[in-house]
Amino acid sequence: MIRHLVNPLALFLMVWGTATILYLGGVLAGTFPAPELLTVGAVLLSIGTFCLGYLTWSLFRELPPRLARLAPGRAVSTAGSESTTCPPLTRDRLARALQIILLIGLVALGMELYRFAALASHFNTSWSYLVTHPARLRLRLVQFIAGNIFQTSPTVMLLSLTNSIFSIGFVLLGLFLYRDRTRWKYVYLSAFLFISLLIGLMHLSRYEVTTNILYLVFTYCFMHARDSARQQAEGLGTLRPSARTSTRQLVVPLAAIVVLFLLIDLLLRKSAEYGQANRLQGFAYHLYWYIASPLAAFDQFLATFTNDYKLGQYTFFPFYKWLCRFHLARETEFALYGERVYIPHAAAVYTYLQNFYADFGLLGVALAPYAIGWISAAVRRQAHRCFQYLNLYIVLLLFILFSFYNFFLISNQIYLQILFGFLFFRYELGEEPPAAPAPMLRSYQDSRT
Repeated sequence: MIRHLVNPLALFLMVWGTATILYLGGVLAGTFPAPELLTVGAVLLSIGTFCLGYLTWSLFRELPPRLARLAPGRAVSTAGSESTTCPPLTRDRLARALQIILLIGLVALGMELYRFAALASHFNTSWSYLVTHPARLRLRLVQFIAGNIFQTSPTVMLLSLTNSIFSIGFVLLGLFLYRDRTRWKYVYLSAFLFISLLIGLMHLSRYEVTTNILYLVFTYCFMHARDSARQQAEGLGTLRPSARTSTRQLVVPLAAIVVLFLLIDLLLRKSAEYGQANRLQGFAYHLYWYIASPLAAFDQFLATFTNDYKLGQYTFFPFYKWLCRFHLARETEFALYGERVYIPHAAAVYTYLQNFYADFGLLGVALAPYAIGWISAAVRRQAHRCFQYLNLYIVLLLFILFSFYNFFLISNQIYLQILFGFLFFRYELGEEPPAAPAPMLRSYQDSRT
């Protein structure tokens, strides 16, 4: 199961299969209107082209002859396999990187507190009023961010920088949690979760905290799948005790997501918006709505779209924003949180397909998933060897996971995370030496030779 979770093709099919089944269940129950033919065609087209893109790379990689062209910074070993010139990511380097990133996380928390005070000043209110009125705080945050979407103030830039490096810390933390055998891993885990949960509660948002924790979970599962496949290929059977992963170590970070969802629900009373019999049913329905409604909203978007294509403005918005900053493009109306539709409850996300269709129509719906499938297959091989590619690969997995929900690459922070991974975290992951065979197995092998 774990190896399928970190396989882009399997993850994509699981995500879209689940979202589609829940959406169709809502259609059959009368919750959502029947989908337009264009919606069905767009969804099937995107699923097909993603699979085609992934399989294209997989088939292309196996086609002979292979060009023996060396990439910069690589050498060929005597065995003919590629090896990197990057230093190995040892336990001490991991610990030192986590310590530095923890300090950066504290800076990010301080910047969030500063922005919180600036928010109160901007709306001529006090921070105590915002703290005691969560719904009002959430509204002010949305208004403030949406109203300054094209601004690039030093505070916003510093927040993007620090939060992007802090997110890399969760990828490193996933490695540390998997490899380290001391109690220090729980110290780092607690510190990272504490800072991230505080920032999430200040935003009254679950998205960024959930993303960071999933970085950790996917990294942990990826390392488990990598080492498990390697040892099975070497005929060692299951993982030895020193390298065997325990899913119990993931209970704490996953429980943090549940706690955050519950706290946000208590503060904003989201479960009371759906007219259910009690709070528990309202919370369960809210989770269902979270997964099923984006497809219904996308259907409504297609039904009302006026064929006013934006030619990349939505898909490449982080870059378009900087073009506007340097007066190379004009600012336009941009709904960061989406226009709400009521089907029958409010929905403001339209799957990642909305951006591609709004920019390029069905051509974008076909080509963008194909490119993502191709890239994720290409990066997967490199992610087994180098941390900077592992960081990129985990970002791609999160993009695929949230593709049913919204466009994950809409934030500058994601691109900075990828960039900083290649600039400052160029390490070779390496492999732990295989376990020595048991005495009985060794005798049997000796007798065969």
